[in-house]
Amino acid sequence: MTEDRLLTPPFVRLVSGHFIQALGYSSLLLLPLYAAHLGASREEVGRLMAAGSLGGLLLRPVVGWALDAIGRKLVIVLGTLALVAGMLLIGACTSVGFLLYLARLLAGLGAGTLFAAYFTWAADVIPERRRTEGIALFGISGLLPLMVNPIADLVGVDAPALRWFLPAVGAVTLLSLLPVWGLHEAPRSREKAPGDVSWRRALTARELWPVWWATVIFAGGVAIFMAFTTVTAAERGLEHPAMLWFGYAAAACSVRLLGPRLPARVGPYNIIAPALGAYGGAFLVAASAETMPAFVVAGMLGGVGHGYCFPVLTGQVVDRAPARLRGAALSVFTALWEAAAIAQTPLFGSIADATDDATMFAVAALVAAAGLTVWVVLERPVRIAARARSAGGRPPAAARDPA
Repeated sequence: MTEDRLLTPPFVRLVSGHFIQALGYSSLLLLPLYAAHLGASREEVGRLMAAGSLGGLLLRPVVGWALDAIGRKLVIVLGTLALVAGMLLIGACTSVGFLLYLARLLAGLGAGTLFAAYFTWAADVIPERRRTEGIALFGISGLLPLMVNPIADLVGVDAPALRWFLPAVGAVTLLSLLPVWGLHEAPRSREKAPGDVSWRRALTARELWPVWWATVIFAGGVAIFMAFTTVTAAERGLEHPAMLWFGYAAAACSVRLLGPRLPARVGPYNIIAPALGAYGGAFLVAASAETMPAFVVAGMLGGVGHGYCFPVLTGQVVDRAPARLRGAALSVFTALWEAAAIAQTPLFGSIADATDDATMFAVAALVAAAGLTVWVVLERPVRIAARARSAGGRPPAAARDPA
């Protein structure tokens, strides 16, 4: 059916812009190597990466309001400028101090804003019947740029050279505005200020509880994996530690290209559990990995989990929240990613400093398993209620806008 066509011009242009801006976000996964080169401990690396998440979290209520009240494009422009400014500032950083934290804060503010804005706009142009599939395919444009890290490693960009490499990628990221500059969005009515009841409803709706919980567990795991696996591989004396991101990106993109409709066929409930389990497996492999192929396997397991879990959770947020609050709900979703990173990366960095990296990864796997158990308990009544509504012919929750 024509109305279900996915590869429309707006979708393709959003994919193009998202791909270019994601080069900036992805290359920042090399920042821990530069920080370690400057003498940072694991705990300091965790704090530095969490500073980026703090930047993304600070303005998230305003971002959520702006997406629904002002529009997607202006938010993307401002977020891109913040990301580029933060990356350019890294070139002036020669020690782990205020300037480096400021650069990470600015870059995180921009990346967090773009995270919410691009996926909100993508959800607007993806046909409802193909939402999870469309989000999965759209997300590939944010995963492929992870390849920039191993490529940089292979061409000889070492830790000291990151001082110029990261600002250079930031300059390229500015080009992401070109594909979306002439893109039109539907007119949007203005909403109330960020603190209105709409935000409280988006946060407290019973059907969203398991989604919020799974997001915190998954996002925390992603933040820990991305902050520490590369420096752990380097610490264990392995050449080209960034090669693990080849495995991560290849696995994540493969599951989305080869099985984008699988979540719709088997049900989101049957995808989230194995996806979180795969991420737990990635931690266990990284805990004992002593060779680069082993770290690549850990990356592949993490990529499989990321490849499926993220689009399923995003689709559930869109499906379970009222349509008029889509920007707000997705901003809450992405804000939880930042909050999870802020809470967990410094904590797990301190665990690594007090024990070792293997223990840190083992604890992360245990947290993922415990979190999955709680998610099952939270999701069960939601599934039961959904079956009851379906049997009674009632519309899904997203269609029953309480306002």
